[in-house]
Amino acid sequence: MRFSAIIHAMTQAGRDSLSFPRALAALAACGFESVMLLSRPGGPVLGAGAVPEACLLDLARSDLSLVRAQADHAGVTIVGIYAAGVTATDPDRVGESIRALREVCQVARRLGCRHVAHPGGRAEAPAMQVADKRGQIQRLGRTVDVVARDHREMRFGVDVHYHGVIESLADCEYYLEQLASDNAGILLNTGHMTTCDQPGWELVVKHPERVPIIGWKDHLVGPDLEKSVVSVQLGTGATPLERYVQAVRAQSLERVHVINVEDAPPEDKQAALRASREYLERLWASA
Repeated sequence: MRFSAIIHAMTQAGRDSLSFPRALAALAACGFESVMLLSRPGGPVLGAGAVPEACLLDLARSDLSLVRAQADHAGVTIVGIYAAGVTATDPDRVGESIRALREVCQVARRLGCRHVAHPGGRAEAPAMQVADKRGQIQRLGRTVDVVARDHREMRFGVDVHYHGVIESLADCEYYLEQLASDNAGILLNTGHMTTCDQPGWELVVKHPERVPIIGWKDHLVGPDLEKSVVSVQLGTGATPLERYVQAVRAQSLERVHVINVEDAPPEDKQAALRASREYLERLWASA
């Protein structure tokens, strides 16, 4: 099994200060052979003679020949793109969300990958019931369908996220019911499932073909946390990763598996990512 990293792992507490080539090199040094990139509308642009001190780029406006060349130089394959800029919470931003998603599909085509992840937007509060978010979930389904039906070769996954429009298993089920496109579904984020006290592995078992991307994360839980979401090295938190591995390993489907560790200190981040990959590989081999 080949586990990828998401380039977002090379940021820290919202600070994006590592250049794209340095971030790729750091992930390669952690033993990753593949990466999911993130495209941020309005973000820094990579071009000839312009290498910003950031790795979360506006890929739609960057020189993709340079993006590919730098990935090749680092020895990593690009397996997917995370399309930031997609939200269902504001009806006035539907056109903007569709445009951002379409642009990332074109980026993915040019970079030779076909897995596109995206957010769903931030809900008014965490742990809301489906009934209180029904309109937003319906809007998200319509937004993704517009793009997915014109990009049949792409596989789309909404990031299941604490405090998000798509947060619980019930949210996922209702969202899947809204989709007319069978190439759209869920990015199952194991860490956020833990934070939300959800048995996320059940979704993989029930809807395997609708989970094209798995985000492998480990979160802490408990009343004494300094913040609601704490992402730690895999194997050191509360996420029952064994349950996910058992569910996923039994299936022979094309998926992208992406590892992320957000809250390790900068000086420990690479060691935490390497240890996370090695831990998950051992779990997979022993399942």
